[in-house]
Amino acid sequence: MGLVRQIVRTQLRMWGKDELCEAAELGVTELLTNVLVHASGDCELLVGEISDGVVVGVTDFDDGLPVAKVPTDDEPGGRGLFLLSQLAEEFEIHALTRGKQVWFRLALAPGADEKQPGTPADPRREITC
Repeated sequence: MGLVRQIVRTQLRMWGKDELCEAAELGVTELLTNVLVHASGDCELLVGEISDGVVVGVTDFDDGLPVAKVPTDDEPGGRGLFLLSQLAEEFEIHALTRGKQVWFRLALAPGADEKQPGTPADPRREITC
C-alpha cells in the first residue's frame, strides 16, 4: 500500500496538486483497503487530473456495495467511507454490470488553479494501476 501512496503523491506533485496529496493518499488507502478486506479478485485504481483538482476511483468486480454510514461511538470500524464522504467534494458508489466503482473528487482551494472548475486539464493526465 505504501508504494501506491507514493505513486499517487508523486503524480499529484507532478501535476502541481501538492495540497491534495494527504487527502488523496488517505482516500486511496481507504478504498484499496476496502477492496482487500471485502471484495475478491482484482481491482483497478484510476487517478485523474481535472483543472480544479483530482478524481480518484477504484473499480472491483465484487457485486457487494459498500455503505457510507454515520458510525456510532461503540462501533470498532466502518468510519472510513463516512470520513472520506465528508472530506471529498464529491463521493459516489456506482454498481456496474459486474462489480462496482467507488470514486471521489478533491478540489484545490479557490484561486489555486486558474482553469475552469471541473474541466479536464488534459485527457491524457491520469494514471491507472
